[in-house]
Amino acid sequence: MAKKVIAAQIFYLGSFLQDQALSKNSRKFRQPDIILSYIKLAAILCYRLAIIFNPHFSQAYYQLGKFLAKNKRWEEAIHYYTQAIENDDKNFAEAYYISLGKSLQKLKRFEEAIDAFRKAIAINPQCHWAYIFLADTLSTKGELLEAIEIYQTVSQKQIAKTHPRVSLSQQPKLPLSAPNFLIIGQAKCGTTSLYTYMTQHPQILPAIRKEINFWNRDSTFNRGLNWYLAHFPSVASEKKLITGEATTTYLDSGKTAQRLWRFFPHMKIIILLRHPVERTLSHYYMNCRYRWENSSLKEAIFSELDILSKQPKIDLHSQVYATNGFYITRSKYIESVKQWMELFPKEQFLILQSEEFFVAPATTVNQVFQFLAIEPYQLQEYPQMKKGSYPPISQSIHKTLSDYFRPFNQQLEEYLDRKFNWI
Repeated sequence: MAKKVIAAQIFYLGSFLQDQALSKNSRKFRQPDIILSYIKLAAILCYRLAIIFNPHFSQAYYQLGKFLAKNKRWEEAIHYYTQAIENDDKNFAEAYYISLGKSLQKLKRFEEAIDAFRKAIAINPQCHWAYIFLADTLSTKGELLEAIEIYQTVSQKQIAKTHPRVSLSQQPKLPLSAPNFLIIGQAKCGTTSLYTYMTQHPQILPAIRKEINFWNRDSTFNRGLNWYLAHFPSVASEKKLITGEATTTYLDSGKTAQRLWRFFPHMKIIILLRHPVERTLSHYYMNCRYRWENSSLKEAIFSELDILSKQPKIDLHSQVYATNGFYITRSKYIESVKQWMELFPKEQFLILQSEEFFVAPATTVNQVFQFLAIEPYQLQEYPQMKKGSYPPISQSIHKTLSDYFRPFNQQLEEYLDRKFNWI
């Protein structure tokens, strides 16, 4: 018993250190890499010691597996996830199997990953993400028909939770429904909050994930339209229900606009735009929190400005998998908005200003409902989702960005015939 108590104490210390090293909330700003390395080593040591004191400590195996997976040490993570499953005595195996499957995916051991996800579903048939990961793995293998059926199944289960009063058909093979609207961007402008608020309306049913990344990625687009439509609930038009998704990188790509227009020329399109300087900074610091960005703010900004001085227009379609960079390019809204409006009529767009949305979310959301021709609806509260923060920046960098964006902001105001007052 004493050893188990010691193991538990060491485990909690490891969990605390893991939060310091990996938690997004604890990584608001960039920590020196050497300090981070020491914290990681100390956390791993704590978990290993906890296992020595209690060889049947399933959560210690699991947390060690998660830590190793975060650091892309997939083989070791798989070993510890397997140990967690073998020693589970508290019915956590569902989470263990999902994590095991995700690590197996990374090593392209797809059959084993599929088996792990199926076991998670067998333990908890209501586990939303186990179905999605299973269908994603089948999609990667090219087994699209089975993947489509699973996406539809998880969509039914999700709607039963989010909109219990909505009665959807329980047929094994449902007719596919097209989305009625898309939120196409921009990233770090409030799209997650907006989509969350919208899908609480009784008439708006969510897709199985907010960002499907279909139209912008060749790998997913090549899976075909039915694969995409399977991500939405099967909705009969006479029920006056609508659905849609919100992939923030759609706005960046002219090729994405062309693909969508070819299939859905009457799509209603929603765009959120934030002060370009604030969006640029928010995007940079988000990537720092995720450890996707290693450059200092000054290095990242002036490096991109140098690229833009030589190549003023960058085709972001080829960059959809990039996790760093292009902060400034994605804040030059006029170029992106124009390439979309050259294909779709302006009346099919609702362009919202993030600053107004942040101040008065209820007003903005009902503006969206009016645009979508559905009844007004008031939520009890409007919590801001994925709210980030960043330290004050130097006046010189702020001025550099403001001066760079000024002509593009003016062009946007003239093109849309509205004022944003981004000073």
